[in-house]
Amino acid sequence: MSDQYINLKRDVHSKCCLPEDRSTSVWRYMDWYKFESLLNTRSLYLCRADRLEDRFEGTYSRRQLVDMEQWIEKVTDSDEVLNEREARARDRLRTYINCWCVGDTDFDLMWKGYVRKSPGVAVKSTVAALERACDEAIEKWPLDISLVNYFDHAGGQWIDYFGTPSIFFWKDLHFSLENEIRIVHWPNIADSPPENVWLPVQLDVLIEAVVMSPKATEECAAAAKQLLERSGLKQVPVLYSRDDRNVYV
Repeated sequence: MSDQYINLKRDVHSKCCLPEDRSTSVWRYMDWYKFESLLNTRSLYLCRADRLEDRFEGTYSRRQLVDMEQWIEKVTDSDEVLNEREARARDRLRTYINCWCVGDTDFDLMWKGYVRKSPGVAVKSTVAALERACDEAIEKWPLDISLVNYFDHAGGQWIDYFGTPSIFFWKDLHFSLENEIRIVHWPNIADSPPENVWLPVQLDVLIEAVVMSPKATEECAAAAKQLLERSGLKQVPVLYSRDDRNVYV
């Protein structure tokens, strides 16, 4: 009897949105130690939603919440409002996110925002590579990848109420310059949700190039190349931001 294989296919959430051109470039900016961790673990780091810098991550505007709770009180018993609040808080503790920036090139604003200490690197990849990582990490399903939508959180703008994970595909307008695409793992049902989870990836598929942070020295670039070679990624080019090698101020 011949072996039989089950072809598992990831269930994509209806609210996910991706560029039609899956070869679109994406960037992840990081400090040096995070770059080393990526290569050593061969995994992407996903941070728990409540641990991200934006304390409103995964929340609706205050105006929308007030209006929704008033409607719930009218059509159900009073306990349902509390149940909804607890469910939203619980989902933030069971959802994990990995963020990338969409763009044709690396951006100075992102270097300043995400690299705390020089030298840093930006890993260049593609939407297709991120999507493939989600498709192949069966043990981490449910996984979704989507462009982020931006809305006027402080101004009280309403967005569709579809719960987890779709709420995590939205962020406040203050972050719109990040032009973000993100991987979302949800919900993690561990008894004590960890602060992060790791998503295994094929580095040779994920990493198209490594770009050094502005003013990085040639020694830093050489060190990055060494790390890549030790990880079996000799073919990955190490580039300079704006090609600024040998230009130091």
